[in-house]
Amino acid sequence: QVVFKGKGANPQLVKSIIMQATEYAMCISRPKRNQTIMTRQIRWDKPDRGWVKLNTDGSASDLLNAAGCGGLIRDDQGNWIGGFSRHIGNTNSFIAEVWALRDGLQLCHQLNLQSVMVELDASAVVAALNNPAFANTILSPLFDDCKHLIALFPQCHIRHIVREANSCADKLSRLGLFQSVNFVLLSSPPVDLIPLIEADRCGLYSVRIGIDVASAL
Repeated sequence: QVVFKGKGANPQLVKSIIMQATEYAMCISRPKRNQTIMTRQIRWDKPDRGWVKLNTDGSASDLLNAAGCGGLIRDDQGNWIGGFSRHIGNTNSFIAEVWALRDGLQLCHQLNLQSVMVELDASAVVAALNNPAFANTILSPLFDDCKHLIALFPQCHIRHIVREANSCADKLSRLGLFQSVNFVLLSSPPVDLIPLIEADRCGLYSVRIGIDVASAL
């Protein structure tokens, strides 16, 4: 009586239990569809003739309480034009991605480049740039800088790519995580980045493994 606080027994209790048990039995008895593992060959693609390509990336580490970003610019033959890495204070990867984009666009403008294809593996950043209604008090200055810089180029396109096609920028962003200075401008690639740049220049593929979403439904 104390437990139920004076309430009587639920006359629908048995019916409710039966319905829930039936629903559970139906759920566990549904045949599971086989999940198809798919592999895709991914590579970095050279920009069109007369264009340059800017790849940027950002990363954050809870262990280091810091973030880093980086990027590089290559010509239509895949050759190095310039690059950078930045050490950022404690923040998330989204903000680090925007820092990278701003720094990369700024470098392209300083080099007086005219036709720029920008690639990054942060789809949320690309979506935010394409959304006029996007507003964020913390990010507004960075986003305003990016939009202003984009407008300065006669031709500038931004698109999302998968991480496997962005390995060089990823390497530079991780370099930024550990560097002692805030910003490093790179007139030539770091030694351990050269094999990745050469692989991209030669059009070598990497393998991306994932689950076929349609087969898993």
